[in-house]
Amino acid sequence: MKKINFIFVSVFILVFHILIFAQDKRYTHGAENGYMWIDFEKYSIMRDMKYDYLSSMLERQRVINLFQFNIDSLGCRDDIKNLLEQNKSNDLDLNMMVKKIDQFYSDDKLRIVPIAFAYCYCIKELSGRPKKELAEYLMKILKFSESEQ
Repeated sequence: MKKINFIFVSVFILVFHILIFAQDKRYTHGAENGYMWIDFEKYSIMRDMKYDYLSSMLERQRVINLFQFNIDSLGCRDDIKNLLEQNKSNDLDLNMMVKKIDQFYSDDKLRIVPIAFAYCYCIKELSGRPKKELAEYLMKILKFSESEQ
């Protein structure tokens, strides 16, 4: 009887542990990912969330630049500067960026990629990075997203 109780308690603790520490599929390493982005589409009132999310992310980057912190969490600061220098600032329009990110996440396997990296991929694509370099960057962010840090 003690053995059965021990097994039951052990299984219960294991299942409880898995459920408590399981990460919601809408997050990758604590960052919102493509599943969250797609969820924004489910309700008409939530569609604006894509624009709000991008705006707040970009505002955060602007503030970081204002105070000259050397944090490039997106990994595409140079590409943004390149677009601006080429007078392609219209390519950074929020409407177009939302469409580009929608296109990025149209591939189900990419939905685990954090939104910030999807944005960065789109920026790199717009700035004219070679396809080989884009493929390497995509593999890098996929590898990060699939890792279990």
